[in-house]
Amino acid sequence: MEVIKLVPFRWPAAWSDPKLVSLLEGGPINCLVSNGAPAGVVEAARKAGLTVLEWNSLGAAPLAKVNWNAAAERLTIADLVWPRAKPAVRGDRAVSGPTGGPWIDSNAWVARLAADRAPGKRIWLAFDPPKEEQPPNEAAYKAAVADAAAVGAWWILSLDEKLSQALAAGNAEAAKTWRGILGTVAFFETHSAWRGYVHQGPLAIVSTFAGDSEFLGTELLNLAARGNLQYRIVDRLRVASENLTGLRAALWVDSDPPSADVVAKLEGFARGGGLLIVPRTAAHLFKGEGALACPVTGYELRTFGKGTVAAATRDWDDPYSLAADAHDLVSRRYDPIRMFNGSSYRTHYSVAPGGNDKLIQLVSFAGASRFPGMGRSNEVTVRFPDRHSSVTLHRLDAAPETLRPVKDGDHIEYQLPQFAAYAALEVKA
Repeated sequence: MEVIKLVPFRWPAAWSDPKLVSLLEGGPINCLVSNGAPAGVVEAARKAGLTVLEWNSLGAAPLAKVNWNAAAERLTIADLVWPRAKPAVRGDRAVSGPTGGPWIDSNAWVARLAADRAPGKRIWLAFDPPKEEQPPNEAAYKAAVADAAAVGAWWILSLDEKLSQALAAGNAEAAKTWRGILGTVAFFETHSAWRGYVHQGPLAIVSTFAGDSEFLGTELLNLAARGNLQYRIVDRLRVASENLTGLRAALWVDSDPPSADVVAKLEGFARGGGLLIVPRTAAHLFKGEGALACPVTGYELRTFGKGTVAAATRDWDDPYSLAADAHDLVSRRYDPIRMFNGSSYRTHYSVAPGGNDKLIQLVSFAGASRFPGMGRSNEVTVRFPDRHSSVTLHRLDAAPETLRPVKDGDHIEYQLPQFAAYAALEVKA
């Protein structure tokens, strides 16, 4: 028997009229998450073919308290942020625009870590719109949907009080916003095959992401993504059997040294031509050979067979600095995608399973921002170093479009048209 793939919506507490179930009929949402909804609402939802789940049955927990071995087919992670862009701050002034990169709150790294720890399980993210600020606009809701869906997770769609009240009252503007939200959900369900793509990058980040390594490891995932450092998450418990082919570098995050079998694995990776980045506490296990000039302060760089090892000379205590150091050590010339004028975007790079086709997903937080200079997308240019035959642009509100390449010296670039909240680039080999 095929398991129904549920697309969840959290029923607003103030909605007591069963007729409001009609807002879900014929759309992509097929699961109502109830927190004590009236019996009439539950009955109407089931008659409409919706699955009804009680909130308490989901076992929702913060990331640090999730039971990864639970038998349930899905994991629900709570206590998450509302995805959005905030302006960079300089002194007491907010700085935005092309040269002042915004600070982006995102749950994508949480979803990716959860998928790595619980392979095969559906990941649900539970978070609500901010209550003490101006309610989110339509673009903000679309970005929140895309932030989860771009990494294969599902947001339990939740409405702010103003929008839920307006929808219940039949407000036309609220209905338009609702249609836009449902259209975004439908887009990702139509392209559900993309969830099977493997998120990739030049760097493997290896850690338990728990215990003494929880803060450094998880914040490194968060901050590396903010800096558009593409990476693969590798759980420490599985690194000995992990296929590291195609990676430029591997970063061992944990302060306690790896076991003998993992040392052998990482040695083989480095001696085969990779870059191994290790903390000061593991430096003695990977002594290397000839000393090299290191482009990053605080590391000793040595040859290691055909590759290199970069050993920290001081303890790591700042994930922001570690993320920046890792990007500089790996070198930006190994970035699988270069993007210009995309400071308000979060970029996700993945590869088709068993193939060479690539997918680049861009989640834009510009239209969702209330800050000056961030209410629209700048003209964005994308460059791919790999050879490819075609690039197709997918947007939420437009038909797929084949992009024309533009030559810039020795590079091939693509200029992206304006888009709201989300776009995807299918890159055919």
